[in-house]
Amino acid sequence: MDKIDDIPNITYDSPKLRETGMDILDLEEFLQSICDDGANPYEPHRVSHFCLIFVEQGEGQHYIDFHSYPYESDCIIFLNKSQIHAFDVKQKIRGKLVLMTREFFSASSANIRTSYFVPVHQSLSAFPVLHLNSELNESCKAMLTEMKRAMNEGPDSGVIVQLLLSAMLIKLAKQRESHLIHLSEQQKERFGEFLRLVDRHFTEIREASQYAQLMHSSYKCLNQLCKTCCGHTAKQLIDFRIILEIKRKLAMDGLSVQQAAFELGFEDTTHFIKYFKRHTGKTPAAFKRAYEG
Repeated sequence: MDKIDDIPNITYDSPKLRETGMDILDLEEFLQSICDDGANPYEPHRVSHFCLIFVEQGEGQHYIDFHSYPYESDCIIFLNKSQIHAFDVKQKIRGKLVLMTREFFSASSANIRTSYFVPVHQSLSAFPVLHLNSELNESCKAMLTEMKRAMNEGPDSGVIVQLLLSAMLIKLAKQRESHLIHLSEQQKERFGEFLRLVDRHFTEIREASQYAQLMHSSYKCLNQLCKTCCGHTAKQLIDFRIILEIKRKLAMDGLSVQQAAFELGFEDTTHFIKYFKRHTGKTPAAFKRAYEG
């Protein structure tokens, strides 16, 4: 892969996105418009909105945060705001792209129980690509059509669009989290709370015991919760989040080893280097060189 000194942040704006906080686009037309504007959606770039990519036709590999995930027709790809991704340049893809602002996503998720939004992908156990069975696929298409119709009726229809999106996300979440069927609602909510805390505080808090205190829990209970939910310890999940961000800083943002260490709260660069090597088998400098090719 070519050297990337600064990961581009491809932004998209439209009247519907400004008025309602959401837009539904034809995927082929969107990709072409991005290329026409001089950007390259087939190279890693940062997502500026919450995205749902509905693949109606096509198969290939979608790049998300240093991993390639296979996709095929009748599936959906989940992307969170600020994730880094790239479309497959070798394969044509047809479908729909749903873009949501942070405010619209927050308002929509207020209609849903917290447990449906457990960011399971951060636990290493989930897959950002979800295959849709025929019934769910048709249901999603119908709801997308209704959402587009409501958006065309003007900004006053925002609540209707939010409720339709909430209903669709619940349906998707039920299928996506079928592997968590053995968990209680309380377990899923607590696990989600832990992952959100890690995402918020990983630059200053690296010990599982400290997160347990924030959750008014014991280290033992938190560790058991994580093992039950995803098969990994709390510390493993914390380290995973930190290592992912280090890779982003080094490879995508083009920071030096010293700069990355400072931004991620490591006071000692030597400790930072040892920490990264212990978890990846490479020094930060070696990883950066390998990525830059």
